Amino acid sequence: MTDPVRATPDDSTLVRVRGLTTVLGGKTIFDQLALDIPRGRITAIMGPSGTGKTTLLKHITGQMRPDAGEILVHGQNVPGMSREALYKMREGIGYLFQNSALLTDFDVFENVAFPLRQHTALPEVLIRSLVLMKLQAVGLRGAARLMPHELSGGMARRVALARAIVFDPQLILYDEPFVGLDPVALNQVLKLIRTLNQTLGITSVLVAHELAAVQQIADHVFLIANGKVVAQGDPKSIAADGSPWTRQFFGGEADGPVPFQYPAGDYASELGFVGAVK
Repeated sequence: MTDPVRATPDDSTLVRVRGLTTVLGGKTIFDQLALDIPRGRITAIMGPSGTGKTTLLKHITGQMRPDAGEILVHGQNVPGMSREALYKMREGIGYLFQNSALLTDFDVFENVAFPLRQHTALPEVLIRSLVLMKLQAVGLRGAARLMPHELSGGMARRVALARAIVFDPQLILYDEPFVGLDPVALNQVLKLIRTLNQTLGITSVLVAHELAAVQQIADHVFLIANGKVVAQGDPKSIAADGSPWTRQFFGGEADGPVPFQYPAGDYASELGFVGAVK
């Protein structure tokens, strides 16, 4: 197993996390978490449900503040940013939500145009050109006037991706981009993520559970559990590193380092059986 906290050189690191500690509802989500996300690469964040993968994306964008630690994006500490600086930083980040989060009362064109209308004063002719350009990039220019309810799951995900890249971001965060996709749609989304990364030099961070999909596109994988990075490495070899964490997660074992049972008190006592059996 490779060193979970190995640092990459500063000039090649876009996001650097150090000492990240987050406690929610009395549960420790991150415990001195440390990782580096390299610039211009595709990094996958994996781990059991409830380990804070989506929470990590929210920390990177400043939607949530940690209890301690640093999240450096372009060398700036996100938790310490002013509201104005935070909004400015977010303009360079695209975000693909887990459920696509399309606006149901807007057609495809207006969904992609929405960020431009909200955050710029661009003339309509330029907005139209930009929106059609992004829809062309995801293969859906012909679907510009369809409503969200007329789209398949794969098409909705591609529209959401077009919206995420409308500002030509340097960083895109994908929250479970493969959930609910059939094999054809999955391959389309995989191809889009890889193509965008290669042609535009975008840094991509994706949260996912599907190892087979991750192995096709990711350059590096971090496996998070118990608040820390427990394994990292090349996606084609990490599953075979032999550690209990990777064996349980990638092998689908019900019990292991991550217990099946959520911590609880004595079962018999809770049922009121104490003293009933001698």
